[in-house]
Amino acid sequence: MAMDDTASPEQVVQGVLDRANELGEAGQFEEALSLYDEVIQWFGGSLSPAVRLQVIRALVNKALALVQLDRPEDTVAACDETLRQAGGWKDLRLREGLVRVLLYKCVALGQLGRHEAGAATCDEALRRLEGGTDLILRELMSEALLRKAVFLRYLDRCEEALPVHDELVRRFSGDVEAELRMQAAKSLMFKASLLGRMGRPEESMATFAEVERRFGGERVLDLRVEVARALICRAEVLSELRRVDEALAGFDDVVRRFSEAVEPALRERVSNALNSAGFALLCEAKRVWRREPERALSLLERARERMQATLERRPGEPLALGSAGYIAFLLGRRDEARSLLAEALRRGGESLRETELKDSGIHPIPEDEEFRALLRSL
Repeated sequence: MAMDDTASPEQVVQGVLDRANELGEAGQFEEALSLYDEVIQWFGGSLSPAVRLQVIRALVNKALALVQLDRPEDTVAACDETLRQAGGWKDLRLREGLVRVLLYKCVALGQLGRHEAGAATCDEALRRLEGGTDLILRELMSEALLRKAVFLRYLDRCEEALPVHDELVRRFSGDVEAELRMQAAKSLMFKASLLGRMGRPEESMATFAEVERRFGGERVLDLRVEVARALICRAEVLSELRRVDEALAGFDDVVRRFSEAVEPALRERVSNALNSAGFALLCEAKRVWRREPERALSLLERARERMQATLERRPGEPLALGSAGYIAFLLGRRDEARSLLAEALRRGGESLRETELKDSGIHPIPEDEEFRALLRSL
């Protein structure tokens, strides 16, 4: 890139950085990377504080470009070089950039499976952020906390991850910024999932309920979607615990609260609730099939209604079609079952077939063998 002989070094560096950043914003990361390297090569030895600051910014942006190019080993090296060169600087203008470098490094370490190093890097980011009150610093802190919790989960240090989730919720669930409240809601969802994996279903359900308690009155779409998802997840845990009536009440609550929503994301959640309710009724019907045949048929009719409602909202949804076919089969509607299953397989392929075969093994009954033969024949 040609340089203007009349321009000062600061102007030259700024011009190259501006062009590199434009390329990065356009998704041309290789081209941007080349320009960042030029800045680092040309001016890396400058004694001018203003130029040195620009060089460090080039190093920061180089690390981001490498993240975007999915080059984790190079990203870690670039981040370490940035931190080395900026190590003695106390300029507060660098604080945000250096924390971003630490978080870019976390991304790369996660890709490389280096979870212990990732957790330690999150701790370093959190130390640098402590006391920061600006919005961007709060956003970076929420990201660092969430990443740390995820690293601890990968390390099977689940008990240590739980208070990290709690800290994020404590700091940001009441924040004026919706994006930070969303981070708190996501953290609660992660925590609830983690508690389920730890074999603590009651605490998991209580945490899903906490999402609704804290954010149930939100008008922000993303948070409303997360509340609906939390209610569905809680109901699914109840279903797994065979507390079917409570589970159905939970699914119905989602339908009641959000059925009139026009936003696609909320409409999808309502469909999910209807589908999950139908599947819960199907499983319960199979569980009581032998000893309460009349109740089983009643449950199947209710399951059929839920699946029909799902398909009215999401025509052609493969899982709903597959479940509807299974229900029709158990109700003795063989031709209808064949038609529904054929369409489900056409849309969902072999993964749908495997799902249906697996589902047929839940609370097995004699009729399942014929159903599996039908499914394999299509």
